[in-house]
Amino acid sequence: MIDAAAVAMQVRHAPSRPMRLGTRRRRAPKASVALPEAGASRRAAALSLDTEKQLATTVHEWNVINQSEGEIRAEQVALHRQLNGTVHKIWQGHAAAGNTAEALKWEKQWFRLHNCQTEWIGYRAECCQGFTQPVAVPIGCNHRLCPLCAWHRSRVARTRIKTMFDRLTHPVLITLTIPNKDTIHKHDYTLFRQRVRQFIAQHKEWIKGGVYSLETTYNRAEKTWHIHAHILADVTASLPSKQDKIDLAGQRVFAFTAIKLKLEFDWMRIWTKGWGKKSKDADQMHLAGDTYIFEEWVKEGREMRVREWQGGRGGGYAPIAGLTSEEQAARTAWNAKNRRVLDVRPVLDRDGAAREVLKYITKVADFSDLPEAVEAFCNAVKGARLIQTFGSWYGVKLDTPPDPEQPNDWSEMKCTCGLNIWERMPGVFSRDRVEMEATGRWLIKRPLDHRCRGNIARPTIRALDNLQECGHEETSECQMQKR
Repeated sequence: MIDAAAVAMQVRHAPSRPMRLGTRRRRAPKASVALPEAGASRRAAALSLDTEKQLATTVHEWNVINQSEGEIRAEQVALHRQLNGTVHKIWQGHAAAGNTAEALKWEKQWFRLHNCQTEWIGYRAECCQGFTQPVAVPIGCNHRLCPLCAWHRSRVARTRIKTMFDRLTHPVLITLTIPNKDTIHKHDYTLFRQRVRQFIAQHKEWIKGGVYSLETTYNRAEKTWHIHAHILADVTASLPSKQDKIDLAGQRVFAFTAIKLKLEFDWMRIWTKGWGKKSKDADQMHLAGDTYIFEEWVKEGREMRVREWQGGRGGGYAPIAGLTSEEQAARTAWNAKNRRVLDVRPVLDRDGAAREVLKYITKVADFSDLPEAVEAFCNAVKGARLIQTFGSWYGVKLDTPPDPEQPNDWSEMKCTCGLNIWERMPGVFSRDRVEMEATGRWLIKRPLDHRCRGNIARPTIRALDNLQECGHEETSECQMQKR
C-alpha cells in the first residue's frame, strides 16, 4: 500500500530571476571597466553604443526603411489634414482682420488642398482588358507643402536621378550652409541660388555636373530659418582616403581635411568681404595670393578654435579648458563670422544620396502646424526654383509633377501582356471606388465594366456628351452618372 505522506504535493518556489537561454554572458574584467568620476553617474560614464538615444535612433531608421505603402499613406493623410487646418486658420485670420485680398488668396489655397486627391482618373488596358484591372491615377493639387503631392514628386524625381547614376564616375555629396535667419523672403532663395552657382563655377575643373536642391528647416525654439543646399556632384577624381596626409599652413594634416577646409574657405569668401574675393584670373601671381590668404585663414582658425580633440577611448571634441568668458565670446564671434558649416563625403549609397537631395520636397512638413511659419514659407518660395541640374546633367527635368492626363508619367502602370496600351476611361472616380495595392499603385475596385463612366458627375467633360450609350446592363456607376 502506498504511503500518502511520501507522495504529498510540495510547493516549488520560482527562481529569483528568469532563466537565460544559452550560455551565460561573460562579464568584463574589473580592471578594464572605467569607474565614473566623483559625482558622475554610471549612465553618463557608459561608453557602449547600446544607449537609449542610439537605440531609439536605430529603431526609427529601421521603421522608416521598412514602412509599407499603407503606413506611408496614413502619415501623409495625417499631415495633409494638419496642413489643411493650418491654412484654414490663416484664411480666417485675414478675413477677420479685413484683409480681403490675402483672405481670397488663402481661401483658394485651402480649396486646392481640401480637394487634393479626392478624384481619380481611370485608365484601362486596351491590349488585355479582361486580364488587367483598371488603374487609377489621383488628381493632386501640386501645392508646395502638400504631403500627398510631395510624395509623388519625390518618387518621380528619385527615379529620374537613378537613371542618371550611370553618368557618375566619382559621386560626392556636398552640403553648404549659412547662419540662421529671423525671416525669409523670395530674395533669400534667389541670392542663395546665385551663390551656389558661383561656388560650382569656381570648382568647374573638379566638379563636372550634378544636381543641387535648396532645403529649409525651421527652429521652433529660436523661431529662425535655416537655408542650406545639398549638391550631388560628379567630380573628376575620387576623394583621398583618411590616412593620406599633407602639409598645410605649417602642420601635417589629412588630405581629406585640407580639401574640406579649402571648400569651406571658398564658400565663406563668397558671403563675406573680410578675406577678399577669389580672382577670376588663373595666372601664377593670383594663385599664389589665394593660397597665401587661405593658409592665413587656416592659421587664424587654429588659434580661434573653441574645441579640441580629447583622444583616448571614446574621445571626441570638447571645449578648451582654461579660457575666460571674454576669450570664449571673442572666439565664438570670430567663428560665426569667418566659418561655415560644410560637409563633403563620397557617395556609397546612391539611393540614399538621391533621398538626401530630395528631402526638400517633404522636409517642410515639419512646421505644417504653425500658421506663421506656413504663411512665411509659402510667400517666400512662390515661383522659386528649389532644385536645379548643372554641368553634364543640365537640361534634365527632375521637379516636374506627374500629369494625371499622361499615363507615361506613371511608371507603375504596367499591364499583364506587357504592351502597355492604355486608354483613359471617361469620367472620374471617388475615393470609395479605388483601392491601394501593397506596392502603392491605385486600382479601381471590381466588379467594374470597362466602359463605365465613373461615379462622379463631370458635366464639363466633353467626352461624356459624345459618349455613346453602352449596350450592357447599367451599373450603379452609370446610374449615378446619369443623375
